[in-house]
Parts: sequence; C-alpha cells; structure tokens
Amino acid sequence: MAHSIARNTFAMTMASVGQKVISFVYFTIVARSLGVEGTGKYFFALSFTTIFVVFVDFGLTNVLVRETSRFPDRLRTYLGNALFIKIFFGFCTYVAMVGTIHVLKYPIDVRHLVYLSGFTMLFDSLHLTLYGVMRSLGDLTYEAISITASQLLTLVLGSVFLFFKLPLIFLILAFTISSAVNVGFIAFVLKRRYRLRLLPTYDRATIMHMLAIALPFAIAAIFARVYSYSDSILLSKLAGDRALGLYSIPHKITYAFQFVPSALIAAVYPRFSEYFASDRERLAHVFEICLKYLFIIVAPLTVGISIVAQEIILFLYGAAYLPSVLPLQILIVSLLFSYMSFPVGALLNACDRQKTQTTIVGIVMIVNIAMNLLLIPRFGVVGAAVAACVGNILLTMSGLWIARHIVFFPLKKLSGMIFRIALAAMTMGMAVLIASKYIHVLGVISIGVLLYPIMLFLTRAIKKNDIIEIRLFLRKH
Repeated sequence: MAHSIARNTFAMTMASVGQKVISFVYFTIVARSLGVEGTGKYFFALSFTTIFVVFVDFGLTNVLVRETSRFPDRLRTYLGNALFIKIFFGFCTYVAMVGTIHVLKYPIDVRHLVYLSGFTMLFDSLHLTLYGVMRSLGDLTYEAISITASQLLTLVLGSVFLFFKLPLIFLILAFTISSAVNVGFIAFVLKRRYRLRLLPTYDRATIMHMLAIALPFAIAAIFARVYSYSDSILLSKLAGDRALGLYSIPHKITYAFQFVPSALIAAVYPRFSEYFASDRERLAHVFEICLKYLFIIVAPLTVGISIVAQEIILFLYGAAYLPSVLPLQILIVSLLFSYMSFPVGALLNACDRQKTQTTIVGIVMIVNIAMNLLLIPRFGVVGAAVAACVGNILLTMSGLWIARHIVFFPLKKLSGMIFRIALAAMTMGMAVLIASKYIHVLGVISIGVLLYPIMLFLTRAIKKNDIIEIRLFLRKH
C-alpha cells in the first residue's frame, strides 16, 4: 500500500495539531477582542451554519470513501455524480438556511453573519468530498497540508480585520476566503496528480444507488450534527448571547483536542471497510489498538484539565470568562467518551451497520435536546454542559454494546488496560493538583506531560513490547 496507516496518521495528526493550535490561538484572540456577548454572536453564526453542512453532504463523502475503497474502478463515476448531487443539495440547503434564520427572528446583524457563513458551508462541503476522494486513494498528505494552510490563512486575515477594527462580519469572511482557497487547492491536485475531471455528471441509476447507500449515513450525520450544536442554538434562544459566549470557551477547548481521533479515523476507516470484507481477525485487532491508543491520550487530558480549569480560563481569557470553568470541567469529562465514540462509530459504519449507528445517534440526539430544554432554563451554561456529557456517554456505551457483536475484543483484557491507564492518569493528576498551588499553570502542565509517560510504564499500562507492536502494526498497514 503506497500510503500506510502510519504515514497517513502521522501526516493527519501533525496537520490537525497545527490546525487546532492555530484555530485555538485565533479563537482566543477573537474572544478577548470581542468580549463575551460578541463572541456569543460570532460562535452562533458558525454553529448555526455548521448544522446545515450535513444536508449538503448528505453522507455522500462516506459513501465515496467506503465504496471506492472496495471498488477503485468506480471512482470517476461516483465522483461526478456526487458533485452533481452536491450542487443541487447545496442550493436547496442555502435557501432553507436563510428561511430558517428568518423564521427564528434573529436580529439583522446576526442574519448577515449567517448569510455569509452559508457560503463557507458550501465550500466546506465541497472540499470535504474532494478530500474523501484522496482518502479512498489512500493519500492524506495533501489534505494534511491544506488543513494547516487554510487555518493559517484564516488567522492572518482575521487578525488583520481585528487590527483595523472592522465589523464582525469580516471575521466570517476570513473563513469564507480560506475555505474557497482550500477547494481550489485540492481541485488542482486531483486534476494534475490523479487526472480526475471534476465535472458534475448525471446518471440516474448511479445517483439513486448512491443516495440509497448514503441515506443512513446522512440521517446519522444530521442527528450527530444537531446533537453536537443544538445546545449552542438553544442557549442562544433560551439564555442569550452572553450565555453562549461563556459556553463557547469550554466547547472550543474540548473540541480542540479532537484532532487525534479525527486523524486516526481518517486513516483507519478505509481499512475498517477493507478488513470487514476480507479479514475479520485483523479488523478486531485494529479496533482494539485504536481504543487503547485513544484512551492513553485522552485520560491525562481529562484529569489534568479538570484540575487546572480555572487557571487555564484566567490565563487565556481573563476574569470575564470565569463562569466557564465548571462547564469546562464537565465537558472535558465528556471528551473521554467522545474519543471512544470515534472508532466505535467508524466500525459500525464500515461494517454495514450504518442503520444501527443512525438509530443510536438519533436516540442520543432526542435525549440531548430534551435535557437541554429541561436544564438550560434552570442551570444555563452548566445545564448545556451536563446534557452534552450525558449524550457522549450514551453514544459510546451503546455503540460498544453493538460493536462486540461484530468483532471480538477481550473485555477482561480491555478492562485491565483501562484500569492501569486510569491509575497512571490519576497519579499524574495528584501531582498536578499539588503543583498547581505553588507554580504557574504552564509549569503545572509541564509536570503532567513529563510524569504521565513514566507512570504508564510503572503501572505497566504500556510495556516495551506494546510500543514495538504498535510501530510494526502501523508500518505494516
């Protein structure tokens, strides 16, 4: 295989780290510049349009990756028809988005933000599909380059707009420009390197076939997107821009750490699909390694950030955002389950269980919305964080229950592994807690970063043979 999981995962991880770091820095600059209420408006516009992206994509990217990984000779046919569908769905979705924001009777300045952000949505959906083609070809290098470069362009443009104190809508324009450049870049690569014609084509039989396969993916994606961002919309309506501004900080911090599972699944998902058809034993092995790898990374994040949440908020955002501390502690706990949901959801989708995954996400979405409606009026930002945490727990545990009927993974072995990793993380957490009383938050974080790997070896959560096995596995695949 020309591009191994090791190479692709490394490229995507490095790119995602760069992208998330730049994005985090940019959002921190925006939050400090706009204040709590302005940040709430800005975050609402992006969250609102993000929900509508799934209606444009309609699960077609998943279909493109899965089907062309199995049948490479059909790539051109699938791509042309996918582009045709997206153009049509994009127009309909934009009209629906404009109509919805009018019905909800948001102020004119917020509506203008949404109108422009909608164009970003269209570009984002298009480059999502084009990068899906690259993933099916097993080459994530160009996506890795573009991820970092586009975010850097957003940072530069947004910083310039902030420096000249231009209206809030220019910050949305920064995203629109970088997203359009992103589409142009990947289109150029596909045409020059892979000789692919990026022209929409209409073949009724192919379109109906793709839509039939895509429907469960689309419904699941819609459920997941509504589940992920409905709290922001409901906070905006039920508690106002200030509450959403306070919530945007822990939401952004938590989201920033999702680059690891995103990068891993981007590389592994095509292999899940391939091994499901050819080698179930290898599929189970890949799945088990994914769970272990992700838990090793997320455990110290959960423990460490929970302990120094207040110091992080004060250092990065200032005293105005202190009410964000408790929501951050709650959301960072949910990150533990969010990490595990990535390989679980990818496994179900790759193994023709997308309908089951859709059902799970739909149930979780309903529970989440109901909890938000119940908790936000009474507890505000904290209520939204609790609802999100409960939703992630339900999503992960339900998926794991189904996954054990697809592949065999030793529960006793996994339980022992989880216990040892948790012990290493908790020991690190105690040291961080003590250190936080005496030194700056950056020093505290450094102590945690140095101590945790040592504890992993002392608790035998990781052994020398494990490192060798993971390296061999990644090189081999």
